[in-house]
Order: sequence, then structure tokens, then C-alpha cells
Amino acid sequence: MRRSSPRAMRIARYYFFRTRRLSRRQLGTLQDWKMRLVFWIGAVLVGLVVQAFAWAADASAHIFNQIQATSPYLPLVVTPLTMMSIVWIMNRFSPGARGSGIPQVLLVLKQRYHWLRPTFLTLRLVLAKFVLTCFGLMAGASLGREGPSVHIGAALMHRAGQIGRLNQRYVDNALIVAGGAAGVSAAFNAPLAGIVFAVEELAGSFEQRSSGTLIMAIILSGVVVLALAGHYSFFGQPSTQLVLIESWPEIIFTAVLCGVFGGLFSRALVGGSAKVAGLVRHHPYRFALFCGLVVALLGFITHGSTYGSGYDHARALLEEEVRGDWLFPITKMLATLVTYFSGIPGGLFSPSLAAGAGIGAAVGAAVPDASVVGLTVVGMAAFLAAVIQRPITSFVIVLELTGNHHELLLSLMVGAFLATAVSKVFQPHPIYDALAEALAEGRVEPVPNAIEKTPETAKSNTQSPS
Repeated sequence: MRRSSPRAMRIARYYFFRTRRLSRRQLGTLQDWKMRLVFWIGAVLVGLVVQAFAWAADASAHIFNQIQATSPYLPLVVTPLTMMSIVWIMNRFSPGARGSGIPQVLLVLKQRYHWLRPTFLTLRLVLAKFVLTCFGLMAGASLGREGPSVHIGAALMHRAGQIGRLNQRYVDNALIVAGGAAGVSAAFNAPLAGIVFAVEELAGSFEQRSSGTLIMAIILSGVVVLALAGHYSFFGQPSTQLVLIESWPEIIFTAVLCGVFGGLFSRALVGGSAKVAGLVRHHPYRFALFCGLVVALLGFITHGSTYGSGYDHARALLEEEVRGDWLFPITKMLATLVTYFSGIPGGLFSPSLAAGAGIGAAVGAAVPDASVVGLTVVGMAAFLAAVIQRPITSFVIVLELTGNHHELLLSLMVGAFLATAVSKVFQPHPIYDALAEALAEGRVEPVPNAIEKTPETAKSNTQSPS
């Protein structure tokens, strides 16, 4: 029997150990697996908390509906007093919980402002955002829970990274992005929307080393929601036929209108927030009381359609239970503006979808033989795109929320991109970027004395993520 030569044995050993090293590299180091576990555990936690948030928000909206059903005059008292109480609790315990939360997340993702993370990403803020947003819905304020869900998700994932001692700055940024995107995914039960939101709004682009882990975190949060709440479409599965080739004039008209209204709404929200900052700073409770009274009066005029997130009225429009008119979208935009100016926690996604549904339904009602439901869906995507100026996120969200009507895909894309282009004429910068910039420059009232600190003075009181 012929024996192997020593040279052949050496070559065999070399390739054997080289293959083992490659396999270990493909599997990842212990540090890589530690990072993955932190992302995955944090994503499951985000899914659990955001689903609990959804249940609590729905229960709060139901309580307000019962109050309104008892007497349409009760909100004239309940809404102003509750909104004033929310501002008092927020200023007393967690000033960083005000507003949508997405501008705060965008701000702390910038390297220049990483020292603000202990201010805007705390567990106290998670609790305050959760409870006070529910109180806002209990008051009938025109707000959504999706922006707060982004803030809650980012804060929870940031905390998971601290507990897991993941201190690299790029990992900390990826955790915040994953948490915010997982919040969107869980809030809408729409994982694809969460991924697109992470790329388009929060990150701009993925880090090559963390993109797979980030996507897995978003999917995990969606799986948790699916296990707890089951498979559902946020707005059901409306029956519609809308062909782009046949209905392009109505689609373009709806998109242009949504772009004009959405751009004006964004400009009013950004500019108005700066103009009322003095009132918010010096007379926070009286101003919140006044805002609550305006919200209640708008709700009274519209027989309750502008109260809350707008989900019920938007679904009624999609199911053709009510006829579209111009009163609802205009008053809904006004109610949302006033609610945001008051400073109470709450987001813009659901109210924007509702206002867009109102515009689309109003156009459909005015055009003979038009697909009213189809234009309503296009209006939702177009108006949301005009407000946040993120067209891909907008049409993907609406596509998932309405049961993935792929025959509407081209119409939604045209509506979202055209509305975004028109919106930029009135509001050049995306609304969340503009609000984050105003927050950094102190043109709005975020956290008393927080932005005025310099990074050098703040380092003594905070831990750097690097």
C-alpha cells in the first residue's frame, strides 16, 4: 500500500484548517452573536410593548367614543381639561415625550447630538409616551400612535444595547434605527413598511455589517405582533378597481391636490410650531386648554369625525359607508395642527392617512363614474407622501394597510411621487428633518435647557456611545 507523502499531508492539513477558519468566519464571532442576540431580544420586546400600546390606544379611543355618545357637548369640557392635564404631567415628569418623537430620534442619530440620547431615549420617556398618548386619544385629540411607537422602539433598543454593553457607535445607531423601524412595523402590522421606513427616513442607507441583523429585528417585531393580534390589514381589504391607464386624470388631480394640501400642512406645522413656542414656554397650560377647546369645537362641528386618529372615518370612507366631502379633510388637518401645537405626545401618520382619504373620497364623489374607493386609497398614499416627503414609505404603508392590492401599485406610486414633488414647492425640506433642525436650534420648545447645553458640558453628565 502506497503511503502519502509528507508534502501531501501538509497540504491536506492546510486546507482542512483553512476551511474551518472560513466556516467560523461565516458563522461569526462571539461578539457578532452577542450583537445579534441583543437586536433580536430588543425587537421582541419592542413588538410586545408596541402591541400593548396598540391595545391600550384602541381602548382609550373607545372610552372617548363612549363619552361622545353620552353627550356631544361633553368633549367641550373633557378635551380641553384632559389636554391641559397631559401637558402638566409631561412637563413635570418627562418633557422629552412631547410631540411625534421621530424628530427626536433623527436628532440623536446625528453624531453631533449623540450626547442627547440619555435625554430623549430613556425608559421614563417610554412610559410617558405610552401613557400620555393614550390619554390624548381618550381626550379625542387628533393624533396617531405610530410616531410615538417609533420613539418607544428606538428608546427600548437603545436601552437593550446599553444592557448588552454594545458600545460601538455604529452599532448604537443601528439599534436606534432598528428600534424605530420595528416600532413602525409593529404599529401597522407591516414589516415591509418598517424596512422601507428604516432606509428612507431613519438611516438613508444600511451599514453593510448590520443590515441583515436590522432587517431580522424588524421581522421579529412583526412576528410578535402577528402572534398576539393575528394577521389583519389596518384598514381591511376594500374592494376597488382603479386602472392607471383609464383613470389617470383623476389620479393625477388627486395627487396634485394632496401635494398642495400636504405641503401647506407641513409648512404650517413647522412654521407654526416655531411661532407658538413662546406661548408653549410661558403659558403652557392655558395654551393647551385653548388648543383643546379648538379641537373640541372642530369635532362638534363635524359631528365627531375629526376626533382621534381618524381611523374610523377613513375606514368608513373606504367601505363607502359615508360620502366624501371637503369639510372633513380640511377640519382634520386643522385639528391635527392644533393638537401638535399644544405639545402633547402624538404622531402624524394616522391623521394624515385620514385626511388623505377624505381628499381622495371628495374628488371621487365629484367625478362622474370614478372609482371612489380607489381614489380614496390613492389620496391616503399621496397625502402622507406630501406630508413626510417619503414617497416609497408612503405607498408601501398604504399598500400593506389596505390588504396588498397589487393592482393599485402603479397608481399609488404615481400618486405618492407626484404629491411629494408638488409638496416640495411649499415645504422644501421633509417635515421630520425640519422639526429635528428646529429642535436642535431651539426654535421650538423640546426639553427645557436641554439643547442649550454644549456637548462638552453634557459629557460630564452622559455616557458617550463610542
